[in-house]
Formats: sequence, structure tokens, C-alpha cells
Amino acid sequence: MADIAHASVQQNTNQTTTSASYGAVTGASIAAGSFTVDKKYLLWVSAQIRVSTADIVMGMQVVHGSTAFAESELLAAVSNAANIGTTYNWFTVWTAISGEAVTLQFKSNGTDTVNADQIHVLAINLSDDLVENTDWLFAEDGTDALNIGSTAVDGASITFTPGEASDWLVAAWSQLRSDTVNLYSALIRSGEAASSKPESLVEQNIASDIFLCLNPRVFALTAASNTFKEQARSSGATSSADRLHSKIFALNLNKFRNHANAYTDAAVALGTVDYGTLLQTISLTPDIASDVWIVASFNYNKNDTTNEAEFRVQVDEADEPAGQTTDNSQFSQSDENTDEDPLSLSTLVNLSAAAHTIDLDASVDATTGTPTAQYRTLWAVTMELPAAGGGGATMVGFQLRMTKDTLSADPPIVVLTGLPQSI
Repeated sequence: MADIAHASVQQNTNQTTTSASYGAVTGASIAAGSFTVDKKYLLWVSAQIRVSTADIVMGMQVVHGSTAFAESELLAAVSNAANIGTTYNWFTVWTAISGEAVTLQFKSNGTDTVNADQIHVLAINLSDDLVENTDWLFAEDGTDALNIGSTAVDGASITFTPGEASDWLVAAWSQLRSDTVNLYSALIRSGEAASSKPESLVEQNIASDIFLCLNPRVFALTAASNTFKEQARSSGATSSADRLHSKIFALNLNKFRNHANAYTDAAVALGTVDYGTLLQTISLTPDIASDVWIVASFNYNKNDTTNEAEFRVQVDEADEPAGQTTDNSQFSQSDENTDEDPLSLSTLVNLSAAAHTIDLDASVDATTGTPTAQYRTLWAVTMELPAAGGGGATMVGFQLRMTKDTLSADPPIVVLTGLPQSI
């Protein structure tokens, strides 16, 4: 038994700033010593961010060392009301650099208070036990696609054929900027089968807004060719509807010891009882006690300019991470009634070798316009290699023959598992 090498930090105590310059979020950094130089890591960052005053731009980004990751920045002004927030969701594949930590940063306007909470920074080593372009794939497109109209514009894309039937996590991500039109970003599949969901829809509140759209989904694939890409379009001709960055990532979940997942396209109406609407549920039974990575994601279709949503993740009817129900954080990324805001949460929890139920719950403050949740995604995966095979080195039937005449017989067979040993 061996785990997939990973590092994780969670900051579930609210952190604040009033600075107009970016600074580190306390407790939201993975130290340089957790990385091996020149190895590749999936970095996955999730946080909740809100501001004390409406229409004040709040910023968040990820840095390695002192260098910001290209276009990882969120700039958002929530217009609906004070103390309303959105979620920050970002990923990349990074080749570790000597002496560099990975840190989440945030900023305000120099006066108003920006809050950051329920933060998760995760790094999964992709180099040691997984094979690039076989077990995982990554592509990104950093070229600006400007003045996007109603004709869809392709972003980052990957094409692959799995070696066998298996479950694959596929995530599309984009950084968007729009003026007065709706700007869409979707995960598009073709090849073995076709789909164009999940899809996000955003529109700026003020001119400086830059939104991040995460659209993940787990697909059951066979040994057939599949193409996945991020794709953007707007609701009409515009002089300023831009995609600034695009990424796509795919990971074979069958390379991990245990996993569970569920996805539903259909929209479900949200009620006003706090967390009273079950959006998605899964059951996971780890073979052994292990760290489990859980991600929940959905798009909030407001259908009214003033509606606000709340959501939480629970494991066996207890908040994971703790404090979500008590915090009762409210989310409403913009004040457009047509927007479909992407909301997501990532966490890592150690679970026992028993059956566990994982739920995604949500609600709204008012049902004006019948607000809904759609593209409801939930997955959980143990950070362990499969019981048979995987990354452990195994030598079976290795014999030692002594050369002295007095020791002519073969010693017993030696079996080495896990890391190499001296003999």
C-alpha cells in the first residue's frame, strides 16, 4: 500500500485584508520543501472571497515564489449587497522550482475589508506514480481571444484514447472579461460521445471585473478516442467580450485506489430553508483509512437580480470543512438575472475504512424568479494507489546464491515491495 504523494493546506478561519496590494493569505501556502524540483504537480486552489461593501473590487491570485501564475487573477465586484461573495477556483500543472512555495494572495482597494475563508490549496505529484499523456493530460492556451461573438471560439484542447474503460475527471477553466453581454465558457466533448455541458455564464458588474470559470465533470470512458476542449461564446456581437486564458485537464481516477462520483445536468429549484436542497450525493468506502480529496461544483442560475445562494459539503452529515453551516456565507457573483455563476469547493479529509456519505446542499434567500442549481458535480478520490499494481516496485523470485563452497544451497526467495531495499 502506498499513497499518491500530495501536500495540502486548509485555512478555515476567516482572513481579512484592506491592502490595495497583494499579500499572502495566512495559512494558505504550501512550503517549498513539500515539492521535488523538476517534478510536475497538479495544483488545485479553492477559496471563498467576499467584500464588506458592494461594488468594491476584490482580488485573488496564486503565486509560486514571488511570481504570479499567469492569469490566475480574479477581480470581482459583487453588486448585489455588502458581504456577498463568490468562489475562487483555479488549477494548473506546475513543474516545481527550487526554493519556491505556492501561495494564495488577496487584496482590497486600500479601505474596505476583503474576507477569505474555506481555503484549500492542494498539490498532487503527477510524476512519480502517474504517466503523462497516459494517466493524465493537460493543455492551456494563454493567447487572448478578443471581441468574442455568438460564434464559439475554441480554447485549450486535448485528445486521447484510454487504455481501457475507466472514469476520467475532466476540468475546463477560463479567465473571462466582458462588458454588457453574457459571456459563456463550456466543457465540450466530442469523439466517442458528444456533450456541451457544464457551462458557465458571467457578465461584469464594473469595467475592471475579471471572472474565473471552472467547469469540471467525471466521464465514464471506454477505449475510444475522445476530445475535450474549453469553448467560449457571447450572447451577441460586442467590442469587449474576451477570454484571457483557457485550460483543460484530464485525470484517470481508476489510477487511484477508491473513488466515487456523480453528475447531473438538470436544474433543480432551490428552496429557502438553509441548506435544505440536496444537489448531489455519493457514497465512498475507502479500502484503508486515507486522505480523500472531495470537490463539489455547480452553476447557480439566479433568475433574479437580487437572489443570493449558500451551499455546503457534508461528510456523514457533518460539515467538511467545518464551519460552513455556521458561517452561512452568501454568494451572488453579479447582479444579472441571467447569469449562471460557477460555485465550487475543494477539501481534503482523512476518512476511515468504512462507508461514508458525501452530500452537496444549497439554498437561497428568496425564490423570486425560481433560482436553480444545474450541472451538479461531486467527486471523492482516495490519495492511495490501487491495491494491485500502481507505483510500488515489486520484485518476485529474486534469488541470492552464495559463492562459497560451504553455502551451495539457494537461500529462500526474497520479495521486495514498495521502495527499493538493501539486501
